[in-house]
Amino acid sequence: MAGHDFQPGREMSNEVDAKTARERAKAIAEQRRAERRNRKRKCVVCGVEESDKTPLTAHPEGIGPACKDEVACLSRKAAGAR
Repeated sequence: MAGHDFQPGREMSNEVDAKTARERAKAIAEQRRAERRNRKRKCVVCGVEESDKTPLTAHPEGIGPACKDEVACLSRKAAGAR
C-alpha cells in the first residue's frame, strides 16, 4: 500500500459518514413519497382536481387519470375553452 496513509480511527469516521448519508437519503425519499401521496391528481382531459364529487379513473387510452363521468368532463372542457 504505497502512498496510502494509515490513520487509526479513520475507517470508523467513514462508516459514520456513510450511515448518516444513508439515513438522510431515506428521510428525503420518505418525504418525497409523502408529498406524492398527498398531491391532488388532475384530469388529463379537463384539468379538474380529484375530489369526492369528481372521482378519477384510468383514461381508456392510458394517458393518465380522467373523470369518471365523461359527459360532465367534456362539458367542463368545453366551458373552459371559451
